[in-house]
Amino acid sequence: MNEKNFPQQKQNLEERWRGDVRRLLGEDFVERALSFQDLEIEIFKNFNNRIQEFVKDIANNITTSSLRKIYDLIKNSKDASDLLLALPYMAYMVGKEEKSYKKEALGKLYVVLKDSIEKIKNDERQVKNLKKFAEALVAYQKLYGGKEER
Repeated sequence: MNEKNFPQQKQNLEERWRGDVRRLLGEDFVERALSFQDLEIEIFKNFNNRIQEFVKDIANNITTSSLRKIYDLIKNSKDASDLLLALPYMAYMVGKEEKSYKKEALGKLYVVLKDSIEKIKNDERQVKNLKKFAEALVAYQKLYGGKEER
C-alpha cells in the first residue's frame, strides 16, 4: 500500500460508512441523536424504526462485548470533553479489527457516534440524549444480534 494514500483511503472508508449510516438513519441522524428524548412522538417513532434498521444492518457483525465497551465509554462520560476523549479508543477498536465485515459494522457505529459527539456543544442535555441513544443501540443489538465470539 502506498503510505501517501493511506489518509485518503481512510477518509474514503469513513465517507462510505457515513453514506450507509445516512441511508439507514436519515440525513439528520446527528440532530436526532442529540435531541433523542426531546423529539416529538411521531418523529421519535420514525427515528426509532430507523435505529432498528441500522442495528439490524450491523448486529450480526459486532459482538456484544465490543458494543458494551463503547457504550460503557459513553455511559460513564460526564460531559462533552469525556465523550471527545473516548473517540480515539473507538477509532482504535475499528482500526484493530482484522475481519472486514466486523470492521464495517464497527466503522458505521464509530461514524454515528463520532459525528454526534463532534456536534455536541457541551450541553448537558445533549450528552444525556446521546447516552439514551447509545442505550437504544445496545438494546436493539441485543434483540437483533447479541452474539459473542467463542
